[in-house]
Amino acid sequence: MSHLFNHFPREMDMKSRKVVLSMDGLQNYIKRTNGKQNLTTTVYGFRQLKPKGNRCEYNTAIVPHFVVDLDKGRAAQMLDIEDSETGHRCTKDTLILASYLRDRNIRHAVWFSGGGFHIWVMLDKTYELPPNELSNLLFSGRVLINKWINDMDLVTIDPVVSFRPDRHIRIPNTYNYKRKLWSIPLSIEQLEMGWDYIINEARHAKGGMKVSGQKGIEIEIVEGDTNYLNGMSGIFQKFDAEDISVNAGNVSGIPVLPCLEAACCTKGDNPPHQSRAYLMMYLMDYFRDFARPPSNSKVSSLDVIRKTHQFIAKLEWADYNPKITNEMLVHGASRNYLTPSCPKIYQEGLCIGKCPFFDGKGIKRD
Repeated sequence: MSHLFNHFPREMDMKSRKVVLSMDGLQNYIKRTNGKQNLTTTVYGFRQLKPKGNRCEYNTAIVPHFVVDLDKGRAAQMLDIEDSETGHRCTKDTLILASYLRDRNIRHAVWFSGGGFHIWVMLDKTYELPPNELSNLLFSGRVLINKWINDMDLVTIDPVVSFRPDRHIRIPNTYNYKRKLWSIPLSIEQLEMGWDYIINEARHAKGGMKVSGQKGIEIEIVEGDTNYLNGMSGIFQKFDAEDISVNAGNVSGIPVLPCLEAACCTKGDNPPHQSRAYLMMYLMDYFRDFARPPSNSKVSSLDVIRKTHQFIAKLEWADYNPKITNEMLVHGASRNYLTPSCPKIYQEGLCIGKCPFFDGKGIKRD
């Protein structure tokens, strides 16, 4: 299993995002905290840290693989089925995808996570790319994930987890503190035994990994126009809306951009600074009714700050600080920041596909 985590530095623990610099640091973290809390890490290691050294520089990710996250909770969201059936549907989807990869000799390994499944899929090579090329790779990877979802009807795949350098994933073979079950490696034969069998197996720790396939999967990289940062040209025009099925999110009654919902609207999460800043820009723009210029808005700046802060407070970020949040919002209001454009979101690695807001800078198109 160690070869899944042989690139450093990387971040551990979704709430603190503690940086570890070596395999020894990772193993000490697991030994010290396994069974006491949920253990997570970034899927990727990185080439650089941010200037203060307390976060990884996400646009320097080293990408040898990706993880497909299948969650029984999505079955409840997407399908009209009883809660008792969601685990069975999640197992079915996992078996379909694992069989698809096995039949094509794609190297992969499956783990039960406690509430679903993680399939680690190897790429044809390890990618160490400059930021713009990395964005192309990550976006192209998410196109592949959406294609799998649509072609195989894999409704329990969470499309916003794969190919995200800032996202954390449960460390295989560790204890799911919330579910009181272990993450365990699984073979296709065990998947065929069904959800109830797997739950019973996960009551006790299992080690190792069960690898199938010999070759890495090749991602068809879509290269964008070098001028794409100046407008919606290049890479974005190569996809039709129906190619990527992403709906507008809705958080606390607010239609949040799907990319920002995925990046920083999970309750109790600890999102990176840039994701938070983009969410703040969007929310303030939204509460101003997208007035152009912002000074034309009939909503007062104080009201915009208050509503934005109320929304952020409900997310209960792990390091939420009311004073610091208010200072950021006052600064944002004074600068009249607008919703970040799709190219900026794409460059940051946050784009998850063409959505109803695509290229409208947060304003839904007719």
